[in-house]
Amino acid sequence: MKNFSLIAHQDSIELVYNEHNHITGVSYIPLDDGETIAKTHLEHHYVVFVLKGKVEISCKHYEKKSVSAGHMTFVSKGGFLKMTDHGSTSSLLIFGFDEITIRTNESLMNFLTVHGNQKAYIHNTLPINTDMKQIIDRIVTQVRKGRIRNAAICQAWNIELFITFVTYYTKTEVTEFFRPLVSTDISFRDFVENNYAETEWNAEKLIIFSGLSRSMFLKRFKEEFATTPKVWMTEKFKKKLEFYASRPNMKTSHMASLLRMSDVRLCQITRRLYGCSPQQLIESRQN
Repeated sequence: MKNFSLIAHQDSIELVYNEHNHITGVSYIPLDDGETIAKTHLEHHYVVFVLKGKVEISCKHYEKKSVSAGHMTFVSKGGFLKMTDHGSTSSLLIFGFDEITIRTNESLMNFLTVHGNQKAYIHNTLPINTDMKQIIDRIVTQVRKGRIRNAAICQAWNIELFITFVTYYTKTEVTEFFRPLVSTDISFRDFVENNYAETEWNAEKLIIFSGLSRSMFLKRFKEEFATTPKVWMTEKFKKKLEFYASRPNMKTSHMASLLRMSDVRLCQITRRLYGCSPQQLIESRQN
């Protein structure tokens, strides 16, 4: 069923979904006393939930930080990861993802813009509260017992987990926890890749979200992507739009939800790019 893994471990139990080269998945890992697992380069972001015991974690942003049972920490892609059991048997649930699949609400977006770049990211943990624990317990049960074999369920877990983050944790907690996802001080490319869809594919909104001046944002974008934000986002959008339009039984409303925008917004864009409605585009791609 899978030809890739979130993290190599002989006793891990994983369910990983790959749609259009975007990965979402979970990995349950038991660790023996003093055992270490490591990955030299992370292709995905991880939320590490410590279910039992205590582990010591090092990554590109921090070194040898202890995380106890009932807590979680965030590890961003692009660097290394090392996790060591801290003196007793431990168990972890690792949630790996490329993109957040819910749209950030406007008030949270504004808060992140103001506070997300004010200081360097440091290690922090969050407690696994009651609402989050219910989701994690259910995921662990389903993965360990193999109750669900369709890996597409990982997308639903992605949405449920992030809705829980923004509903049951404060804006400050979410900002501090996921700072590498929103902070241009960490990686401008990562910021763009992880947030362009959250602004309904609108370059001007992405500039505002970045917290940078317009001239500085455009300068850094040109240096990183060798083009303008509008051209880059249009090409990314067209590739996804044409991919979804070619899928069997696709409808306008479903395509709009996959692209994280309203039906009206989708219609406006397809008429500008292709001179037709979304449904006409779907029909042309499926003939």
